Formats: sequence, structure tokens, C-alpha cells
Amino acid sequence: MQTMMLAAQGMGYQSCPMIGFDIEAVAKLINLPDDHVMGPMVAIGKGTKEAWPKPGQLPLDEVVIENGFKTP
Repeated sequence: MQTMMLAAQGMGYQSCPMIGFDIEAVAKLINLPDDHVMGPMVAIGKGTKEAWPKPGQLPLDEVVIENGFKTP
């Protein structure tokens, strides 16, 4: 995937890796043979706007709860 994404960038294209799609539905759509498996997909094309900036890491006290449940 990385090599394909770097090659696309070298050719003037942008790319984006994708996960979380319905693997079985895509396999059926493309008539994937039974002895093949799906991996992640990569979208490649010409960008229409600048990429969103990567967010920073959330503070640990906002995402880690120790020895109990957080109440609203």
C-alpha cells in the first residue's frame, strides 16, 4: 500500500487508505475468487481541496478511566 501511495504521489495524485468497509460485499461486487482475500483499499485520484490536518493526541485524563466507570 505504501509503495502504491508513494508512486501515486510521484505521479501527481493524492491517495487515502480505507478500512472499515464491507469486505464481503466488495468481494462479491468484484467477483473475487474464493482462493483470494481482501485487504485494505486505497483511493487514488486528483484532490479537490487540501487535506484536513491530523489531530493531536487527546489528553490521557480525557480517554483513560481507572478503577471504575465515568458517570455523566
